[in-house]
Amino acid sequence: MGRVNPRTQPRIQPTEVRRANFEEVIQGIRPEDVIDEAYRCLQCEGARCQEACPLHNQIPKWMRKVTEGRFEEAYRILRETSPMPELCSRLCPQERLCEGACALGIKHEPVAIGLLERFVSERGETGFKSNGSPHAPRVTVKKRAAAIGSGPASLAFAQILARQGHSVTVFERWPHAGGVLRWIPRFKMPEAVLDKHIETLVKLGVSFKTGVEVRTSGELLSKGFDAVFVGIGASRPSSPKIPGIALGNILSSTEFLVRVYYDPKAVPNGWKPITGLAGRRIVVLGGGDSAMDCVRTAIRLGSTDVSLLYRRDEANMPGSKKEVKATKEEGVRMEYLAAPVAFHTDDAANVSRVECVRMELGPPDASGRRSPVAIEGSTFIKEADLVVLAFGYEVEGGVVKTHSATGATAAPGVFAGGDCVTGPNLVCTAARQGVLAAQGASRYFAGEAWETLLK
Repeated sequence: MGRVNPRTQPRIQPTEVRRANFEEVIQGIRPEDVIDEAYRCLQCEGARCQEACPLHNQIPKWMRKVTEGRFEEAYRILRETSPMPELCSRLCPQERLCEGACALGIKHEPVAIGLLERFVSERGETGFKSNGSPHAPRVTVKKRAAAIGSGPASLAFAQILARQGHSVTVFERWPHAGGVLRWIPRFKMPEAVLDKHIETLVKLGVSFKTGVEVRTSGELLSKGFDAVFVGIGASRPSSPKIPGIALGNILSSTEFLVRVYYDPKAVPNGWKPITGLAGRRIVVLGGGDSAMDCVRTAIRLGSTDVSLLYRRDEANMPGSKKEVKATKEEGVRMEYLAAPVAFHTDDAANVSRVECVRMELGPPDASGRRSPVAIEGSTFIKEADLVVLAFGYEVEGGVVKTHSATGATAAPGVFAGGDCVTGPNLVCTAARQGVLAAQGASRYFAGEAWETLLK
């Protein structure tokens, strides 16, 4: 291999500027750098990046079109496997997926696949025809399908079937469609990107029924739908039994982010919007991407005293490395090897202090990470006016069991996918499950016996 050009860096808001606004931090790759960056791709056979992508995007294939300046063709190839590249390019942890597997990255910096995917999505979409499907030809017999929930799995399921000519209705119990995507911080993905994606689905004929709670799939089958997709996500926050956890101003990460980012005129559950945190001491507990979202949001809401406590060390954090880096740049205090043991109050109503203990890492647990063990006599106190619990999520009622290749459940006509099947996972993983379930539904609509979808 000859001389390798350094990886192109994106346009990024300066730290001091972005701390005071909610505009997108990573503002994309410069157009003049696109082709040069694409030329860094080695065009591997049996590309590891493609295998590492949950959607199995044909990265070398569309990358070659980028080197030729044929962005619409690149986008068309990308859309053969990805139903939402404009979302995934912003939200995927590429360093753990495609870029982490990039062969160039063995000795050099990997190709900026995520940045190029985002550019192709924005530039190549213009000439892309919205009718027809890259996954299957349009059908002659139109069927009715429904999706419960409107997160990425349901949106992917609806898109594939609508492109094939089927009638699809998506039911969402909250006021706006989008599921968890609706409260992604704006500095990671502008809400307009999600709105445009949903508008595209509406133009395809997908119907959205918001503010409607569907309790069972059988309810929809009895109303004449030929198939139902369950995409309800993993919405129940994990909440350990810690003394004082029921005090006021202790919120789950979901409640906090929804109260900040959801339409203030339609915040669900009777929650009140959070519009500012100036002068308040914020403590966020957890080490995943949701925890990073919360602390970075608190900074932008005016708090100058934001801490994140995590029970393991930085090397064992489950969050994206790029999110951790951005969090530290923005001035959040990261306290590793620390865990809460109790919450205390001064007014018998709201949290005032978090009692914590120092930890050390012991033997690995079932996940392969070293287990944190409390250090005797190491208790300390963190003053707090607001505590956010970012301990992860669980599936209400337990995970739904499906056939991994078709999304079919044990109930005829019922498919499922996304976090309610896998547990908390990535947007791209949920989208892939929606695609597979749509392909399974297509086979079912074509007359395949249900039993064959379970084999």
